[in-house]
Amino acid sequence: MLEHEQLAILASVLETAVDAIVIIDDVGTIVSVNPSTERLFGYSADEMLKQNVKMLMPSPYHGEHDGYLKRYHETHEPRIIGIGREVVGKRKDDTTFPLHLAVSETKTVGRRLFTGIMRDISELKAAEVELKQLNASLDQRVQLQADAILQTQAELVEKEKFAALGRISGGISHEIRNPLNAIKTSAYYLLHAQSPTEEKTREHLTRIDRQVAIIDSVVTALTDLARLPAPKMDRFNIEMVLRDIVQRKGLSSNVSVQFEFAPDAPDVIADERQIPIVFANLIRNARDAMPDGGTLTLSGRIDDEQMIVRVSDTGTGITPEVLTRMNEPFFSTKAHGMGLGMAITKSIVEKNRGTIRVETKLGEGTTFFVSLPSSAAKQNRVDP
Repeated sequence: MLEHEQLAILASVLETAVDAIVIIDDVGTIVSVNPSTERLFGYSADEMLKQNVKMLMPSPYHGEHDGYLKRYHETHEPRIIGIGREVVGKRKDDTTFPLHLAVSETKTVGRRLFTGIMRDISELKAAEVELKQLNASLDQRVQLQADAILQTQAELVEKEKFAALGRISGGISHEIRNPLNAIKTSAYYLLHAQSPTEEKTREHLTRIDRQVAIIDSVVTALTDLARLPAPKMDRFNIEMVLRDIVQRKGLSSNVSVQFEFAPDAPDVIADERQIPIVFANLIRNARDAMPDGGTLTLSGRIDDEQMIVRVSDTGTGITPEVLTRMNEPFFSTKAHGMGLGMAITKSIVEKNRGTIRVETKLGEGTTFFVSLPSSAAKQNRVDP
């Protein structure tokens, strides 16, 4: 009774299974198919039974199947049994389609049977193809967008270059035109004056000489900025350099100077001739920002083996407009000066493998943070 029940259950499974199920013997002859096999391949059960299963395969699988069975009988090495693989099936109308095939082996009295469970994966393969196409299209769109962004960036950089060139040209024009006008005026006087006195002649020649010197200083400053020599990296005490600058600057008595350096603070590794230019500019700017007096704080601390030197004032602060332009050559808020101080300062710091940043608040003051390599970093140590 139990055997009949098991057979009934097996028959029910074969009858209702969504996947196609084909059972063949050890020479490839079909001994059983389920209704899903008929629907999948377009053959009736009678057309498939007692036929070689290779009828369901297109070339070249059709001609290779018998060899697969023979090799398995001889070697007993499974190539697909218990594994499952993707193969190609052929319908009655000769159309082909991809399918997934899983094979199991069953030994009965007197013979060996193989059961193949097959599932049409046409929709899955189509989805894979569509996904690949979508990915390819997405990659293409991403690349196009990236190219467009790069093009836009290049255009912005080019525009900024021209804008910066215009601002620099305007600065140069301003710094040179005034001396040229003075030279022109004096030259005109010397050419057209009727019997000028020796004193007047000397006065105008002196003016011409002075204005030529001004023009020369502009050209020299530009050359120094463009051709700042490579720094000579030496080890020195930055606090001593700052104290020397403060002493030489002769700050007003209403400006209080505070030094906040630890006694064991490490040396910096930089160019000992260039770095003083940086802090002289920053200290001068701090002084100018405190016309009514205030406090100038000079301090240093180690952060990630870098010496962070802080130049802080309690002055007027920097407006957002000036903050965005203060590193531009020839931009200045002062009545006198060429506006090259911060441009040179930034260039020197970067050439000395450092960084500079600023924090400011209107009416409360400004702090510049200059980061320089220090002797605390092993790779930067210099033998004394």
